Amino acid sequence: MDDSVERPKPLRFKEPVIDVAFSPKTSLVASSLITGHVFVHRYAVGGNERVLRQRTHRKSCRSVCFSSDGELLYSASKDRSWAAMDVESGSESMRIDGAHESPLNLIHYVNEQIMATGDEAGGVKLWDVRKNKPAFSYAEHVDYISDMVFNEPKRHLLTTSGDGCLSVYDVRKAKPLHVSANQDDELLSVALMRGGSKVVVGETAGVLGIFSYGQFDDVSDRFPGHPQSIDAICKLTEDMCVTGSSDGLLRIVQLFPHRLVGVAGDHHALPVEKIVLSHDQEWLASCSHDHSVHFWDIGYIFNDSDDSENEDHAADTRQDAAAAAAGDGNGLDVQEIAIRISKEISQDNGTETETDIDIDIDGCSDVSELKRLDILGDDENALSGPASGESSPEVNIDDDDDDDDSDAEIKHDEKRKDSDSGKQAGGSIQPKPALLAADENDANQDGGDDWESSDDNDDLDAGAKRKKRKLSKQEKKKAKRKARMEVAAPSGTVLGNPAKAKKTKSFFSGL
Repeated sequence: MDDSVERPKPLRFKEPVIDVAFSPKTSLVASSLITGHVFVHRYAVGGNERVLRQRTHRKSCRSVCFSSDGELLYSASKDRSWAAMDVESGSESMRIDGAHESPLNLIHYVNEQIMATGDEAGGVKLWDVRKNKPAFSYAEHVDYISDMVFNEPKRHLLTTSGDGCLSVYDVRKAKPLHVSANQDDELLSVALMRGGSKVVVGETAGVLGIFSYGQFDDVSDRFPGHPQSIDAICKLTEDMCVTGSSDGLLRIVQLFPHRLVGVAGDHHALPVEKIVLSHDQEWLASCSHDHSVHFWDIGYIFNDSDDSENEDHAADTRQDAAAAAAGDGNGLDVQEIAIRISKEISQDNGTETETDIDIDIDGCSDVSELKRLDILGDDENALSGPASGESSPEVNIDDDDDDDDSDAEIKHDEKRKDSDSGKQAGGSIQPKPALLAADENDANQDGGDDWESSDDNDDLDAGAKRKKRKLSKQEKKKAKRKARMEVAAPSGTVLGNPAKAKKTKSFFSGL
């Protein structure tokens, strides 16, 4: 609580204020008094302006609430009546006298067609405003109705009572869905938290009881810490709320994990009757027994939340950009380059090759997966590329083809040395230095154009098809090693023999 922050001045009355409500659309606040009067003010930091003053009930007006569009104001009274009035004109559009057998204690806006009311004896009624008569009546509670909250996605109305029970009603059904076990304490307030998955109730003993939604037999968690009763709860975020206690303090409470964050306001040891949040989430309004409605700054809670979300978003953006940059240099391009180089090797030998390098390195979840595929072997540093001054590690690529001829060919190729390269079907393999030079010259001439597989020759005569063969394991190792060298080294870096620096640069720049 920062007293240096400018905020609207308190609204002061001659009689005690019982309830307060913010308009969901505009900067209007309504107050109900023990005299039966209803006031509507336009609040602002520069000054408050009274919009409406009207005595709507003969006895104390115990509850007020706005419609969803802010045009209508509903009120309930000890004289067992409830009414609706136009906010701008003050004209009364609806009145129900003798609504309950007992004095009304609470009125709650459900939707455009339904209003809910609760009385001192524990009765709850749902009203069809189109017909001006009750749609359903419930009598599960035996003591006063203290608070209500509506779960709009499920169309459930939750009520707390002085008899220590929580009830859940489907507004489309005549019977209650759930009635909790008696909590051995009066339940004074209720709020939905964590996206509606938790129901928090305030108790006389100063404990917050927490129900898991759908499991209303008993509380699943309890959070003590308030020295006196929790008479009001106002939800701020899905994990944070403000509680009003009989000691006059408005406490900011975080749930999951549970802790007291700070104090939002102080009514100087007078019980807090109600706490509400403004439509722009800048102010809290509360009423107590001091004949006043006080405004408290709470916007910093949401501003801090927005800042943290922006920081998280910026961090995610930077991380995504870094990942994308890494992918451009060390990710999917390795696969494409390896296939291209393998094709060039086979073309240099005068044959077309069916390449089986179909393992996407970036598709593997971790190093263990790469090991399982026998790509890395025992060298976990292969993914990071060669360090400065070190040679590029060789990467083994196993041929997973089930062709028996390819297995025999691989065994034969493993026994050969580069210097003793023999003739293959369709041509001979040159020694490594000449092969690199030939590949580099070809790349400079054709600009590293993409190639297509020779498997698309179905329209040719069978006799005209060129002979196909599998890449040997040694050739695949060469292709993969060249791809790794290209990705790991910056443009223009000498790879391998310094004498080939110029040709190496032109070769890789052409890809």
